[in-house]
Amino acid sequence: MSAKIFARCGRVSIRRFRRSDLQERLLWPPYMDSFFTHLNYPLGTFIEREKWLFARTVNAGRMYFAAEDENGKLIGEMSLREIDAAEKGSRLGIHMASNKTDQGYGREALSALLIHYFGEMDYSVMYLDVAAFNFRALHLYESLHFEHLSPFWRRILDFDLKDVPIFTEPKYGGIRRFFRGGMNLECLYYDMLLTKERYLQALPSAKQTGRGPVTGTAEK
Repeated sequence: MSAKIFARCGRVSIRRFRRSDLQERLLWPPYMDSFFTHLNYPLGTFIEREKWLFARTVNAGRMYFAAEDENGKLIGEMSLREIDAAEKGSRLGIHMASNKTDQGYGREALSALLIHYFGEMDYSVMYLDVAAFNFRALHLYESLHFEHLSPFWRRILDFDLKDVPIFTEPKYGGIRRFFRGGMNLECLYYDMLLTKERYLQALPSAKQTGRGPVTGTAEK
């Protein structure tokens, strides 16, 4: 039996992340941009793969969702963490396959998740944080009516990114202002928020942002 589909938007449907998704995830082309190479999970050993799967299929503190394209192929994963039952809120994480960016799939995947999140799940608020230099993601969140909260600085712990010559290479001139420090390199991030009330108010226009019909009807 196929997995339950929670919602669809355009070409993308979302469902629970399952163990078998790892095989497709390992087939994603590697991320070549230095700022996203940390998403090239090695997962070369059984223990590494089991740890990765545990976080997505067993961890009670998070929820993981898979995004499928129109051909039923895994093209993205989304997570909800810092789940607050009292506030009925959580914090979003989203990763799309490197070969599916700039094609509208991320917008449709997140739009589908919002249908399920504020609909059947009946949550009230969704938070996220995004690096200030990630203009593409920032534009997506703003277009889906996320509001800005306070900016903050986050220390970069990823080894590969710490080696990027942000302060010396001319090609990084346009984003250099979003970094500071030397050995303790920090990056500017934006906290953002979307409330159910704001989402519902914007829903008529939001339905026009996808490439096809929007539906929250669950299917088997």
